[in-house]
Amino acid sequence: MCSCSDMQKRFVAFGCSAFLILFAVILGTLWPTMSSKMLKEKLVIKNGSVNYQNWIRTPIPMYLEIYLFNWTNPDDLHLYPTVKPHFQELGPYVFREVHERTKLIWNSNNTVTFNQRRFWNFEPDRSNGSLNDTVTNLNVVSLNTAYFLRDAGKVEKFAADFVLELDGSLMWRDKKVSDLLFDGFDDTLLDVLKTLNQSVKVPFDKFGWFVERNMSETYDGVFTMKTGEDSLENTGEITLWNGASSTGMYRGECGLVHGTSGELWPVSYTNKTNVTIFASDVCRSLNLKYAEQIVVHDLEGTKYVGDDSLFDNGVKYPEAECWCNSAPEKCHDLKPGVFNASACKFGSPTFVSFPHFYLADPSYINSIEGMKPNKTKHEFYVGIEPHTGIPLDVRARLQINMQLQPVKGFKMYEKVPPLMVPMLWFTQRATLTPELADQAKLALMLPGLGIYIAIFFGTIGIIMVGVFSYVSIRKWTNQVPYEELLR
Repeated sequence: MCSCSDMQKRFVAFGCSAFLILFAVILGTLWPTMSSKMLKEKLVIKNGSVNYQNWIRTPIPMYLEIYLFNWTNPDDLHLYPTVKPHFQELGPYVFREVHERTKLIWNSNNTVTFNQRRFWNFEPDRSNGSLNDTVTNLNVVSLNTAYFLRDAGKVEKFAADFVLELDGSLMWRDKKVSDLLFDGFDDTLLDVLKTLNQSVKVPFDKFGWFVERNMSETYDGVFTMKTGEDSLENTGEITLWNGASSTGMYRGECGLVHGTSGELWPVSYTNKTNVTIFASDVCRSLNLKYAEQIVVHDLEGTKYVGDDSLFDNGVKYPEAECWCNSAPEKCHDLKPGVFNASACKFGSPTFVSFPHFYLADPSYINSIEGMKPNKTKHEFYVGIEPHTGIPLDVRARLQINMQLQPVKGFKMYEKVPPLMVPMLWFTQRATLTPELADQAKLALMLPGLGIYIAIFFGTIGIIMVGVFSYVSIRKWTNQVPYEELLR
């Protein structure tokens, strides 16, 4: 039992109340700075931070879904030239994808330089088909041999044409999916191509769309990225690729290295009109436009999409003309919706579009059969939680096409029609897990948490002052004689 006097009890009660109110005022004043610092500790890229752990090896389940196009009537190309080529979509062939960062170098200007290793493992249960499925489509090596030597002298062309007629073909028939993707297969024409044209710098000895990429530490190149230490609004921004701030492949701003890798995004408190990904697969940045607000696992985010300006050569959008490597007067020869990626693919006539020529000029679809562009299935988009920069939902969808065209001096190609031939398309898919969503929610609650606590204790303190004041007055009133109150 307390033996304190009534006066002492009042002092203790008012002291506790004053302390709670003072604590609430101090906490409410300092919390915004404290919470910003705590949030930065979580989001900045440095050893031990939450964002670092999520970046060094991606925890979000990622999948690469690949669809290949099977040319069902290849013989009609010469026998019945008026019959349109027909393509049948096969797949998806689904691979679990993991990204790992290696060879980290922390720089003094708040950047980190690193290599990237990617792993792909086939997921048969998620796939529609087997890696033993067979596909018929253009012979890419023969096509490239003719294309690279299109301006060669008569002797070189004669020798190359002889080899093509002997060992080459217009089509690859019944090639296994596994060989066309990651395993690859030997082709003597690759050696012939390197021998006849010394300017061709093909760094592999067999062909496959993803050959020598699985677990490679060097294929994607070397990146330098802002850590966010100076400002969270810079987190994840790529500043250099292979040590340079420009790819050297495109004119003006189109050649600059900028944007994020797509897995980390700068913190933003407003809805940006667009965001940018730097995609080393196509050696360029991809600008995505604001579309709408989305909700994933009760987290609100912003969706950005690739629209018809992404693969324009200046036909619809004059500012996009710098993506064209041809003479300015020839840039409009390539109709909108298809991007010439030959500068990124060793000079090969490789072109990139959205799947099924979605948003591309109708001429691409009208020249062949089997294309069914669909926004839901073929749109390229990312969903981002802006306050933390966490990707909520990603569907990176691109199609690889080869340009078939007549080439003089090569019997196999002299009478072929000009066509943009779809070879394959893929979706790189990632969706935030409920567990990671809960972590993001806690981070989002952090700025308001201290304010709520301050309001709670401040309210308790004020209530206590009011209660003790009321009790003291009542007690004092009851102790004063009635006669004294009437005076």
